[in-house]
Amino acid sequence: MANYWEIGKENLRHNLLIHAGIALLLLCFSPLVLGVKNLGLSETAKVLEIYVALIGIVLITPVFLPEQNRDLRDLIHSKYTKVASIYSIRVIESILVLMLFLGIYLWFLHRNGCEMDAAMYFAGTLAEMLFLGGLGIISYSLTDNLVAGYMIPIFYYITAIGGGKKFLKSFYPFSMSQGSYSEKYWLLAAGIVLIILGIRIRSRK
Repeated sequence: MANYWEIGKENLRHNLLIHAGIALLLLCFSPLVLGVKNLGLSETAKVLEIYVALIGIVLITPVFLPEQNRDLRDLIHSKYTKVASIYSIRVIESILVLMLFLGIYLWFLHRNGCEMDAAMYFAGTLAEMLFLGGLGIISYSLTDNLVAGYMIPIFYYITAIGGGKKFLKSFYPFSMSQGSYSEKYWLLAAGIVLIILGIRIRSRK
């Protein structure tokens, strides 16, 4: 039992490092994908909303991944600590990493002469990250399939690009680049609700 528990903690650290590394690589490749120098306010917001926010899917969605090993899942459920608490701690850790990466990336944009309202752009991008990650968590918890957890938020993202604000209305993720922030409150609230629901559903399985 003890060996399984140690293996489980090691797998968790390993998975967090892997996904944090992937997210960091995506951010490092951004200059090859789009412009990141001397951007105006709307262009800076577009970079954050269309590209940077995607790392929310990468970091938040796989919080249940260690329990794909059913032996580890049974072991965690047998412990005194509530499994929901374990999942919540993982989500908080992922969000803290997201906040760190986002803060560094905003500093990088600022150093490259990009215009921004740093506080609003940080909060708005984080709200979108949480919503995308929340979609991933709820999909993963319902299907017990990590691929589905990734595909649902990606489908939403593609729909947003194709359908635009008229289709998604208050849940349009790219509103900040159009000078509107009200949609971010909806995304933030929905993201928190989806994450909580995903954890509760998964904890009962």
